[in-house]
Amino acid sequence: MGLHNFRILLDDPIFRIALRNNLLFAISVPIQVVVPLLLAYLLHERIPGWRFFRATFFLPAVFATVVVGVVAQFVLQLDGPLNELLGTIGLDSLERNWLASATTSIPAILLVVVWANFGYSVLIYLAGMASLDPELGEAARIDGAGPWKTLLYVYVPNLRRVMELVLVVNTVTAFAYMFTYVFVITNGAPGFDTYVTEFYVYNQAFTFNNMGYASAIGLVMTALVAVIGFFQIRILTAGRE
Repeated sequence: MGLHNFRILLDDPIFRIALRNNLLFAISVPIQVVVPLLLAYLLHERIPGWRFFRATFFLPAVFATVVVGVVAQFVLQLDGPLNELLGTIGLDSLERNWLASATTSIPAILLVVVWANFGYSVLIYLAGMASLDPELGEAARIDGAGPWKTLLYVYVPNLRRVMELVLVVNTVTAFAYMFTYVFVITNGAPGFDTYVTEFYVYNQAFTFNNMGYASAIGLVMTALVAVIGFFQIRILTAGRE
C-alpha cells in the first residue's frame, strides 16, 4: 500500500468528491434515528391500521438493493413516471432529468436510501419497545403523562442502547453501504458527481487494477467510520453509570 498512496489520496479531487457525497448521505442519519422512533411508538401504541402501516414501512426492506436501485432509476429518468405525473398534475416546470445533475441526483439517491432502510429502524425500535415492562407506560399515563411525554420520559431513556444501535447502523450505511445504489442508479454519473468512496474503491481495484490505492482508500474510510462511531457512542452514553 505504501505512504505514497496516502499522499496521493490527500490531493485526489475525485476522492474529495466521493467523501463529500458520503458526508451528504450522513446528513440523513439523525432523520433515520428520530422519525422511525416516532413511528415505532405510534405502531407500538396500536393506532388504527397499525398492522397495515407496520407491513408498509418494512416492505422496501424485503426487496434486494439492486431491485430498489433499478426501480428508482426507472422512476427518475427523463421520460419516467415521476415526470409523467408532474406533467399530468400541471407541474410541467418541475420536470427534469433528475439523474443528470448532482444537485438533484444526490438528494434523489438519498431519498431512495432512506425509504429502503426505513423499515429496519422501525422494526428495531419495535423490538426494543416490546422488551420493556408495559407497566412503565401504564404508570406514566396514570400519573397524567400524555403520549408524547410518555415517549420522551419513559421510552427514550430506556431505549438508549437501541438508539445507539440504530445510529451506528445508519452511519455505517452512509459510509459503507452506498455502492449498489450508486452503481445501479447513476453509475457515478454525471462525471464523478455521484461517486462515493465505495464506488471509487471498486473502480480503482477492478477497473484500473490499482489495488494498493484502493486499499489505501478503504483503510482511510474504515478509520473514519470507526472514529465517528466512537464519538457517537460516547455522546449518547455520556452520564451513564
